[in-house]
Amino acid sequence: MRAREASSELLRWMLEQYSPSHQEADFSRALAEKLERRGWRAHVDEMGNTVASLGDGDTCVALLGHIDTVPGDIPVRLEGTRLFGRGAVDAKGALAAFIEAAELLDDSERAGKRFLLLGCVEEEVAITRGALHAREHHRPDFVVNGEPSGAHAITLGYKGLVRLELEYRAARKHTASRNYRAPAEHLVDAWNALRRRCDERNAGCTLFEQDLPSLLSFHTGTDHDTEWATASINIRTGPTSDVDALLACLTSVPDVSVKTVSRKGAVSAEGNDPLTRAFKQSIRERGARPTLRVKTGTSDWNTVADTWAVPTVAYGPGDSALDHTPDEHIELGEYEEGVAVLARVLALLPNKV
Repeated sequence: MRAREASSELLRWMLEQYSPSHQEADFSRALAEKLERRGWRAHVDEMGNTVASLGDGDTCVALLGHIDTVPGDIPVRLEGTRLFGRGAVDAKGALAAFIEAAELLDDSERAGKRFLLLGCVEEEVAITRGALHAREHHRPDFVVNGEPSGAHAITLGYKGLVRLELEYRAARKHTASRNYRAPAEHLVDAWNALRRRCDERNAGCTLFEQDLPSLLSFHTGTDHDTEWATASINIRTGPTSDVDALLACLTSVPDVSVKTVSRKGAVSAEGNDPLTRAFKQSIRERGARPTLRVKTGTSDWNTVADTWAVPTVAYGPGDSALDHTPDEHIELGEYEEGVAVLARVLALLPNKV
């Protein structure tokens, strides 16, 4: 392993490149150019992802991250040991740690391996086009998904997510008409049916297994001859959730239409594969006890899992409680520890036989 002086230069530069979803193009190009200067082979693909590789081995280790952030510019600044900036935790911190960890390996540790950095666009929005494109064009042997877990923790699973749009539309009637029911009432019936189904199933289940619905928006209106109501719903699902049964609850109300905007299944690692074992060993070698987490959110791992059926975990320095907040920052000691843990993991991973 090569020696490295602690430095936040790369991460700070990345935070200074404001790149909310759908506005990543400038950062993607700049990152590819910087990686080329650092010795990677890098380009921007057709979808706008930054794609870079280091090493020429047959064993491909995908370092899957995202270059977009939620909106909200945070002035980049260092306050003591805390580096502030949008993306410091979610998830440019992990992406920068990927780069620095791979560069720390010496030739013997890198032998037989190729590190594939995938800086994907649009992870923070409903349709994750960057990861969808990447999964069709690459076939890695291991995947580390860059999301904040904490330097001494590994994320072994994410819940699934179904995004839905509901609509009820009918000919306009006078509200004093016999047996009149407003469009809003029909959608409320559908929502209540879904809630009942989830509450019944969730009894006795762990949080990771539960179906967790959220009513995100609700609108009503009329035009010349029509009255209508629409709603947006998210359902966080578990590994054994029956999504079709959930949809059936909504469509059981007559004339309510349901459109599936996106659908991602839950993912989880077995916990004893070579990648997870390498993380556990690396963290223990740092004198810490590995913490194993599962999360109620989603990540690009959910998008690629069915196609990339290979050992996968999510990892990154930083406190995920700071995701998307106006106070987003990372402790520099935490970042440096993440780089060290990752570098050792990459060295430990076995080559294909």
